[in-house]
Amino acid sequence: MGKKDILKIPNLITLSRFLGSVLILIFTFIDVNKWLVGIIYVLSFLSDKLDGFLARLLKQETELGKKLEAPADTILVYSIFTYLTFRMDFPLKLYKIAILILIFGFLLNLILNLIKRKWFVPSFFGSKIMIAVVHITCSAIFLQLPYHLEILWLTIIIGILTFLYYLYKLFEFTIKK
Repeated sequence: MGKKDILKIPNLITLSRFLGSVLILIFTFIDVNKWLVGIIYVLSFLSDKLDGFLARLLKQETELGKKLEAPADTILVYSIFTYLTFRMDFPLKLYKIAILILIFGFLLNLILNLIKRKWFVPSFFGSKIMIAVVHITCSAIFLQLPYHLEILWLTIIIGILTFLYYLYKLFEFTIKK
C-alpha cells in the first residue's frame, strides 16, 4: 500500500463519504434544515457507487480502497440511522441493536487481524443488496413515505440474515489454515 494511494481519485471519493457521515452526525445534534442532511446523505450514497466505478475505469484499484470501502459504508449507514433515530421516527431500540452488531463485527475483525495478520471484511452479493435496502429504507423514513416502518422491519429481517451469513463466513475464515 503506497503512500500516494490516498491521493488517488477513487480513494478521495471514499474518504468524502467519511466526511459526509461526520457532517450527518454533527447535524443530528445541531438544528439544521433536514434537506441539507438529505443532500449530504444522497451525495455520500452516490459516492459509494462512484468510487468503485472510477477505480476500475481509471485502473486505480488499491488495497487501501478495498479496506476503506466497508468502514465508509458502515459509518454512513450508522450516521444516517443516528440522524433518523434522534430527528425522525426511527425506533431507538433498533438503533441500539444495530450499534451492538457494529461493535461486535468490528471487534471480531480486530481480533482476527491481530491473530491472523489479515483483515477480514467479507464482500459478497448479499451485503451489497443489504446496503441498497438500507439506503432505500433510510430514504423512505426520511421522506416519511407510507409504510416506511414496515419497510424498516423488512430491512431488519434481511439484515439479520446478512449478519448470520457474515458470521458463517467469519467462522469459515477462522478455521482456514
